[in-house]
Amino acid sequence: MKPISLEVEVVTSLGDLRPDGMLVVLPVDSKEPSKPDNLAKTLPATFKAEFLTVAKKRKFTGKPGASLVFDGADGVRKGVLCVDLKSSLFELLTVARKNVDSVVFDAHVKNLAVDLTHVGAKGDEIADAWISAAAAKLYKFPKYKTPKKVKDNSEDDEAEDLSVVFVVGKPRVASVEGSVARALNATTSGTNLVRWLAKRSGNDLTCKAYIDYLRQLGKERKWSFKHHDHDALTKMKAGAFLAVVKGSEHKDYGIVELTYTPKSKSAKHLALVGKGMVFDTGGHCLKPSAYMLGMHGDMAGSAVALAVLNVASLESWPVKVTAYLAVADNMIGPKSYKPNDVITSMKGTTIEIIDTDAEGRMVLADTLHLAAQTKPALMMDFATLTGACMRAIGTTYSGVFTNRDELHADLIKAGKESGERVWPFPMDKDFAECLESTVADYKQCREKGGLDHIEASQFLMHFAGDHSPWVHVDLSAIEHSGGLAHVPTEETGFGVRFATTFLRDHFGIKY
Repeated sequence: MKPISLEVEVVTSLGDLRPDGMLVVLPVDSKEPSKPDNLAKTLPATFKAEFLTVAKKRKFTGKPGASLVFDGADGVRKGVLCVDLKSSLFELLTVARKNVDSVVFDAHVKNLAVDLTHVGAKGDEIADAWISAAAAKLYKFPKYKTPKKVKDNSEDDEAEDLSVVFVVGKPRVASVEGSVARALNATTSGTNLVRWLAKRSGNDLTCKAYIDYLRQLGKERKWSFKHHDHDALTKMKAGAFLAVVKGSEHKDYGIVELTYTPKSKSAKHLALVGKGMVFDTGGHCLKPSAYMLGMHGDMAGSAVALAVLNVASLESWPVKVTAYLAVADNMIGPKSYKPNDVITSMKGTTIEIIDTDAEGRMVLADTLHLAAQTKPALMMDFATLTGACMRAIGTTYSGVFTNRDELHADLIKAGKESGERVWPFPMDKDFAECLESTVADYKQCREKGGLDHIEASQFLMHFAGDHSPWVHVDLSAIEHSGGLAHVPTEETGFGVRFATTFLRDHFGIKY
């Protein structure tokens, strides 16, 4: 993944700085739009006359989220953004995404100043939103087209450079700096990493290529690396995982363990688990072609787990973090597993196969059981698991499930505070009754109908066990047409902001 070039500074005055872009953020009432004359009272003298002229011409009114952007006579790109101070962070992230092009990128602004002196404590969230939106926009997806050359012989998709200076009141400097730092880590080292991995084509990011990348990243970050390959999984009796990959041409899959260890020896242990299906055909229960498109992104859950580990390492969390990534594919062939097969999982639980396209819960079953053996302080898994979750909650939220009801409020709170919204679903025991089998300990899923997002979570909960608190995230918002929050593309990279916010709060980590 190519790094982006984004520099940030927080100051109390521009001093001698001469930006080529200037954005002033002003508070407005959500009930009654502010008139340009009232807005202009707080603008710099060099700004005011031009603003009023353009506002009158364009019939601008200061509604929440509205912006007026124009090129000043001095050549500076200028903008006024109206914000309701009661806006949620999700709303602020969305506003930033919708305005960052007109303020910055359409005019090729290289040095942007953002005046937050009028919005008080809300400046922390607004700074987060603008840096996150800029970092998401600057990111370049991998391309497989032949590069075009421009006049200076450089490639035409080279990343743009951007420097942002936030102007705040003196008491707000430290808090805005912290907000910006967290936002940069979450987006550049988290969300963009997920977007990059999930976008890579299936014949590029194969199991081998993915595991090689994980090995190299682990070496760079000084994480411990362990690859439980075919032979190791066979010895471990990981029948659920191995059933899914029986149709694979190459035995290059496996469960990868990556561990960040802090300096503190008494650190608590966090286990992250991710579904890493680099391609999913559905197996013998073959997907229709329309539903098979995009299945190279079925490994996004593992990418989220990896990205959270990456952020924890970069921020030196005082918590030992291990990511268990189930890297596999679900191919069709003469050896592929079939409906009505009965397999034995690593835990010893026997499973009757109903649908070979419900492969995610199979590879996660053994991976969760492996992670649970360490008895971590918390287990959290991420997966693009069910279409039922998307049908239940849409693609602007993701579903969360846990074996500890007392975590519900914390999960919702983290979703709101991060701008990546989640909602918990019930996990009462009777939801698992449909998984009773006449020939095995469990059915993999019911034959048809039902509430698969909840029932799949019930299946996973059995393998996660009850020793550790466990949270399952069904990533229904990992793709959203037109972009979501601060991210302008269908591939949202959802989950990193939410998870890091939840985990910092859960473990009392201060940044």
